[in-house]
Amino acid sequence: MAAIPIYKLYGEKTEVSGEFLLHCETLFSRSSLYRFEIDLHRHENFLQILYISEGQGDATLDAEVIGITPPAAIVVPPLFSHGFRFSRAIKGMIITVLPAALPLAVRTRLKQALPLPRHMPLEGEPCAVEIGLLMERIAEEYAGTKPGRNGLLEAYLATVLLLLARQAAPDASPDLMTLTANDRRMEKLTALIAAHFRSHKTAAFYAREMGLSPTHLNRLTKAGTGATLQQLIARKQLEIAQQELIFSQTSIQTIALNHGFTDPAYFTRFFTRETGLTPRAWRLAERQKLQSLSDRSQAEISAATASD
Repeated sequence: MAAIPIYKLYGEKTEVSGEFLLHCETLFSRSSLYRFEIDLHRHENFLQILYISEGQGDATLDAEVIGITPPAAIVVPPLFSHGFRFSRAIKGMIITVLPAALPLAVRTRLKQALPLPRHMPLEGEPCAVEIGLLMERIAEEYAGTKPGRNGLLEAYLATVLLLLARQAAPDASPDLMTLTANDRRMEKLTALIAAHFRSHKTAAFYAREMGLSPTHLNRLTKAGTGATLQQLIARKQLEIAQQELIFSQTSIQTIALNHGFTDPAYFTRFFTRETGLTPRAWRLAERQKLQSLSDRSQAEISAATASD
């Protein structure tokens, strides 16, 4: 299979701090590189949200072609093929994020209400104005460096996604959209892991914070996720390391130290065990995908310009 395009997820002018990381750009800036036509492709790991405020176009979502009339939103979960054609008057935004970076409650509702790619016309919908304003705020925060930036990005995006989930499933039973007791425990555990994974806390620490025995906690994680507590911690370490490798230019040694690995060689062994590639090789592979996409884009533009 051809390399999967991953849109400009590194090389930003400013270094992004914190652990909630996403990519945001205008539809015009992205689609104009391709003469406003983005071929069918898919993302292995990323969730994409498109907001179209002006212009026309069509979307191919998992082999179905749908006309786009703004205002509208499109949600594309990982692994689903999608492509777009836009008019030159297109206005709007595209947001790319790792689903694992979202709060558990948001991921749960998306899984229930938006498991498949979805185009949602917003004309006349009560949430239309609010979603438009929130997307503008996301763009403003993303472009800035003010204190609280990442927290606001997470809050704004979570609100957009919850509103879209409600729009997609307005008649969903309240019970369906309510977290179970075990879901809440897992959400608490997820928050604990996010807060402490860099300090390499023991299973006993997490069990004590949860008010459970280590055995009970491990049983809970296996039932809820199919993974042990240690595997969940390793997943979090890997997830954030991959985000930093993709979204930033931070050195591998600094990433290792930031993750509590006093010896970068141990971090390399951990990363290689989890992915089959060293951090350097993994980062290089992602950049080669981007370079290949960029080269192809420039060739297409040059050919199209020459034929005009």
